[in-house]
Amino acid sequence: MLKPRNLFAAFVLAGAISAPQFALAQYGGQGLGSALSNNPMVHQGNMRAGIDDMTSRAAKETPFKIIKDVKLGLKDADPNVRVAELNKLRYLQDAEVNEILLQSMSDRDIRVKVKAIDILGAREANVAVPAMNSMLFLRSTEAIVKLHLIAALGRIGDAQAALPVIQYLSVEQDERGRGTAVFALGEIGSDQATPILTKVVAEDQSRMVRRLAQEALQKIGGELPTEHKKEMAAQVNKDLQPTDQKLAKLREMDLKMQEQER
Repeated sequence: MLKPRNLFAAFVLAGAISAPQFALAQYGGQGLGSALSNNPMVHQGNMRAGIDDMTSRAAKETPFKIIKDVKLGLKDADPNVRVAELNKLRYLQDAEVNEILLQSMSDRDIRVKVKAIDILGAREANVAVPAMNSMLFLRSTEAIVKLHLIAALGRIGDAQAALPVIQYLSVEQDERGRGTAVFALGEIGSDQATPILTKVVAEDQSRMVRRLAQEALQKIGGELPTEHKKEMAAQVNKDLQPTDQKLAKLREMDLKMQEQER
């Protein structure tokens, strides 16, 4: 499975998140290199939006060859190399891919961990939810990694993540973290989140977080579509567009023929 996109670097810019594109900006972080982001919600959608040259080249190879090369590359001492290897797995349809990504969530380097989490989120890998839930509450898990975990759990949209995200939201002090969590809860769509989201709407000090919580409640209530539904609708429209164009041309030709007959 593969499931948008935008919150937290843009989150502090008040109008940037009226319609957050779920989870995207992994590679522009400060101090930790290009594999980290101050906006994990931004990165998830960026990963879906485009395939870089390396991934395009990898797509021409057989899955077996790619996986073999990735496993070898993940043994490299340079974390940037390991991050680059994980990139090759993003669009690869093979049962072993998620297993490799799950193992990389425990990498010693934070950049590699974040990359693995983000790709699992973008792939909508439900199999990763239990491990992500557990990792979210480990004392050793860095704050930035937790943010990416929350973003990925929302991106996946599995109801198993509802309670862990609720627990995270109930204790999180950082505005970006709360905003990411309420957005994720809206994407997950579980009724279990209604009480805490209602409380956030009424009491949170951040106007942006309150607004995101209200939108999350509307998603849960079916008044607003989740990013997943928007994505599916957009794909359907994209698939139908050529047919619509053909019909429009046929109608145009038909009108011209009728005019000529007159």
